[in-house]
Amino acid sequence: MKAFKQGSALALVLGLAGMTGATAQTDSQASDGPALDVIQVTAQRREASVQDSAIAISAITGENLEKDRILSFEDLASSVTSLSFTALSPLDQEFNIRGITNTRLDSPSADQSVGIFLDEVYVGRSGLFNADLYDVERVEVVRGPQGVLLGRNVVGGAISIITAAPEFEEGGAVSVSIGNYDEVLVRGHVTGPLTDTIAGRISFQSRNRGGFNHDILHDRELDNLESLQARGQLLFQSAETDLSARLIVDYMNDESNGFHSVAINGPDPATQGPWSAAREAVGAARGRPLDLRESLPEHPRYAGDANESPQALRREAWGVALDIDKGIGDIATLTSITGYRQGHAFNLYDQTGMGPDNGYGVLSPTLFSFPVNEREEISQFTQELRLVSNMENSRFDWIVGAYYQKDDVEKFDRFWAEVPLPVLVTLSGESHWDNYAETTSMAVFGQLGYQFTDWLRVVAGVRYTEDEKTGTVFARAVEGGDQFNPADQVALTPLAATYREGDSFSTDYGQEWEEITPQITAEFSPLENAFFYATWSRGYKGGGFEDDPANPAAAQAGYDPETVENIEIGAKLDFLDGRARLNVAAFMMDYQDLQVPQTADGCLCNITDNAAEAEISGVEAEFTFAASERLLVWAGGTVLETEYIDFIDGNGLDNSGNQLQRTPETQFNVGAELTLDFMDWQDALSLRANYTHSGEMYWAPDNAQTEDAYGLLDGRISLAPADRNWSVSVWGKNLTDETYRTNIIAFFGDEVSRLGAPRTYGIELSTTF
Repeated sequence: MKAFKQGSALALVLGLAGMTGATAQTDSQASDGPALDVIQVTAQRREASVQDSAIAISAITGENLEKDRILSFEDLASSVTSLSFTALSPLDQEFNIRGITNTRLDSPSADQSVGIFLDEVYVGRSGLFNADLYDVERVEVVRGPQGVLLGRNVVGGAISIITAAPEFEEGGAVSVSIGNYDEVLVRGHVTGPLTDTIAGRISFQSRNRGGFNHDILHDRELDNLESLQARGQLLFQSAETDLSARLIVDYMNDESNGFHSVAINGPDPATQGPWSAAREAVGAARGRPLDLRESLPEHPRYAGDANESPQALRREAWGVALDIDKGIGDIATLTSITGYRQGHAFNLYDQTGMGPDNGYGVLSPTLFSFPVNEREEISQFTQELRLVSNMENSRFDWIVGAYYQKDDVEKFDRFWAEVPLPVLVTLSGESHWDNYAETTSMAVFGQLGYQFTDWLRVVAGVRYTEDEKTGTVFARAVEGGDQFNPADQVALTPLAATYREGDSFSTDYGQEWEEITPQITAEFSPLENAFFYATWSRGYKGGGFEDDPANPAAAQAGYDPETVENIEIGAKLDFLDGRARLNVAAFMMDYQDLQVPQTADGCLCNITDNAAEAEISGVEAEFTFAASERLLVWAGGTVLETEYIDFIDGNGLDNSGNQLQRTPETQFNVGAELTLDFMDWQDALSLRANYTHSGEMYWAPDNAQTEDAYGLLDGRISLAPADRNWSVSVWGKNLTDETYRTNIIAFFGDEVSRLGAPRTYGIELSTTF
């Protein structure tokens, strides 16, 4: 059956390509009507249009980011085919491309499956780059393993943010947006020449917003935001020396009262979890049921502290990037990209959203509270050198390069818990972990292309990677008991139950891996507006070690690297005189030792297992149509089939045959923009809407908990006269106020859930100068 479906997917691509290709061949190549824009991208380390790139890629311009109010990666997922987003917290972002997810990237030695790049610099800890997207030229989302050219080796895909560069013409813009939940967003930029060869640009954004949710125990807003970001740039360009250099410095600082967790009774109708039952009891005591957006998180009182520590999330990070391009005659361009990033974060949250100290005297034997405190310090240095040919009259083209990355991550985890039931001795007390990890990655890569005919080009590349990960972890059982069980001496999980109050361990860990990842692609362009490609590639992601190990043996064991083989065919077609565009791809991926992070209910901790084998196949398509000068419509969709072929997890549960976690089988989005005249202003009024649908998915490899299908509707109405330097817009996100979840953890029959944003709306005023 799987082979039949995979063959059908490939046949669908070829069928659509054939029909549309025939249309392209018979259409007139000249037209006075509307035409679609062509976006230039650099994902393959050469500037090329999306339509001429032999990869599955979506590119969103800065203008469209602003129109759709795409401020975050979560917003981005509503506009990009095959990209979905889940998250426990802003430090634990989970990007999913084609079924491959960064689930709970907690460990200081873990790698991302979906890479994040900022101006071509890899950002290894995405939780310290969850800054809003502001003053951006474009965002490129590359789908599928990228094992040769794309900076750091990634197995799932990449999100690349290209910020707006300095310009040699003076200009700037400022916008102010006011919305519900007391949101105030102010952003802007100014750019211009400093000398004949140097230009500068300064960008900023400030965003403050009240909370979507409410802590009724302490009367505090949750999921609020206070954020400040800034970026400064210098650009040097000299035609005489064929040299350009761009220096970028960025800064971000944000804080909130932490996030909201709400327990929802699980799917088994015969049982009810302790937290959902306690919420019902509190609702009865208050005279009304608790709203889903109300919770009672406990604030822990750590050993030696006189006061409780409130929930909070604080992050601060800064980075420097230097991009130098030097032409070497008519032969090649030498590029050097140097990046340094440093940041720190503090996160304290109650995992269950409620506990025995709830202020209403509601108790049950298993109603435990388990706040988690994470502190992280990171520094990262990256250096990439590459030489890209530019010999115009040669059938050959080539790229060679080298990459180096050094990460230092210090992570301190402090777990605290209390439970009324005396026999649950591992769910009371306080345990600490200090985990210091160092990652070094080095790679050399090369690619050679040959143009056999005007319509056939073949490209082959290879990358050799060496990864070394070392570290030291120190763990200690600070306290064994709590207010209910003061005499308990057993360590709080996930420390092993053999440890007693005051016990500790310290151990070193480390391992080295190396991998060769080749790729070969055939490109066909039989017609001017028809481009086809077929690719075989291999991807790799390094292994790692656990975040909060139970004992020295667990600290040293770690998990293995994962590898993937990908076969993909695609078509990129423009037709109807350039008014219509269809991009479609079909793929089959075979993963070996797929890394599967999940929360284990046995230890209430995050563990990573290797699935011996997993398979993913699917089809994705994007369609854009300029129906008239005034109406633009678009649509995109993905259909996936995923399966763990051989996977017995660390708890002994056989997940073989199950679908991959956190991966909808179907996703689609549709949208339109209508431009109208308003009063005496031509083409001044625009109405824009986008609807995104995510199909049902399973939250964990056991396929026990599901998220129902849901859809989100966004819209914007803007008035922007062409002869004025101002615009005014009204906008709305999740206009139907859909309730959906971005994370769950299954505890004792409950699904402790994180909710997505409710309906938001506002007005924005902008001016340019």
